[in-house]
Amino acid sequence: MYLQGRPLRLRKTGRRSNPRRVILLVVLILSGVLLVGLRKQGMVQPLFIPTAQPTRIPQSYADEAEAQFAAGNLKAAISAYQKATQAEPKNLDYMVALARIQIFAEQYTDALASAQLSLLIAPNDVKSRAIYAWAIDWNVTNGCSCKTLAEAESAAVTAIALDANYAPAHAYYSEILNDGGKWQQGFQEAQTASRLAPDLLESERALGYANESVGNYQAAIDHYKAALKINPNLISLYLALGLNYRVLLNYDQAIYYFSKANAIDPTNVQPYLYLSRTHYQNDELGTAIQYLQQALQLEPANPDIHGRLGLILFKKRNYEGAEPELRLAVLGGVVDGKGNPLLDDTGNPLKDASGNAVVSADGQTLQVPALPLNGAVTLEYYYTYGNLLAYLTKCKPYQAPRILQLALNFRPDDPTVKASYQESMSICNGTLTANQAIYGTATPVGAATPAGATPVGTVATGAQATTQASKPTATGTP
Repeated sequence: MYLQGRPLRLRKTGRRSNPRRVILLVVLILSGVLLVGLRKQGMVQPLFIPTAQPTRIPQSYADEAEAQFAAGNLKAAISAYQKATQAEPKNLDYMVALARIQIFAEQYTDALASAQLSLLIAPNDVKSRAIYAWAIDWNVTNGCSCKTLAEAESAAVTAIALDANYAPAHAYYSEILNDGGKWQQGFQEAQTASRLAPDLLESERALGYANESVGNYQAAIDHYKAALKINPNLISLYLALGLNYRVLLNYDQAIYYFSKANAIDPTNVQPYLYLSRTHYQNDELGTAIQYLQQALQLEPANPDIHGRLGLILFKKRNYEGAEPELRLAVLGGVVDGKGNPLLDDTGNPLKDASGNAVVSADGQTLQVPALPLNGAVTLEYYYTYGNLLAYLTKCKPYQAPRILQLALNFRPDDPTVKASYQESMSICNGTLTANQAIYGTATPVGAATPAGATPVGTVATGAQATTQASKPTATGTP
């Protein structure tokens, strides 16, 4: 029998494998193994998975910032503008807007840094020069020795030279001039800003501040209210209104506007201080103390708040309670997380009514820095504390005499300081008793103000306006 067909093939035939193809396959296999290993280590991510956060364009952050600013959420507005500047660091408008809102939020050091960055972006642009001038002004009037008003004025003049039709530059220049006591020129610059941009927030603020600086308080109130129509959630405007009403002795309206500021941001300590001072001036001492206690919940290590509380307790003749508070303001010390003093003037733990050492109510200990003697506010703390030590017969050289001598050296011609020194030295020398000083002679705090002097913590009126400290809406005594 014969088989028909092709012969059986026991070996493959055809083209041989290409060596290059073999090498390519080996490389692909090894690459795959490597990628799998890197993925397990978290060093690479699979393709086509969604990003962790959606990508945003810088303008969307700027839009969010302006919306937050309009709502009075200054911290959120600053955060949004910071993200915008990070996404587009050379955008001048974003940097200028960031510095502007930082000033409104009282972040003056940060505002100056942002303004300086704007100068690096565009050194010859009116916007960068104007905001730089304003940032310098606020830093100087808040006690920073890093710059001078002359530098602020020079920057503002340069800005106006770059573009005389840029309204904010005139508004900022007006404020700088008023802070330097150049009220007539400051008023003219505010009017120029208003003429160029009548609906601009800065224009109305400048007119309000210019009128306030020369004692036209009702006109200042009108312009601050006009500014509120532009931004109804700006705390500084409510504080300015409250302060001007307080000067006019309209305490009800003052309290109303300070309370509005407090309602916008209950975590801002300033409205509490303004409310406390207003009730203090209206002789409502218990309510004044309550607001200071609320402020201490926010800033328990703030020496200024302790000083204010000490003044009120001193006026109430609660000398034992006033002593640790005024000491914290003048000398510093240690408190717990609620602001309660923990140490006495010798550095030893305070004792309670039972003679036991006072301990922290919440386990925290905070250091309160001493306030430097550098102005009318701290001067009041110093001479009052000196009087208090004398009343408590704490007359060792480092006690009442030392504190009062510091106050006298700072303001040797101040009639209240001189009277405080003489009265306290009489107590320490034994020629006057504490009771005679308290009940028989004038005491510095709560007594009638010497003729021609302006009470500490108030805004001067009429002819006294020329001696008023600058920026009462933010840096005058609340």
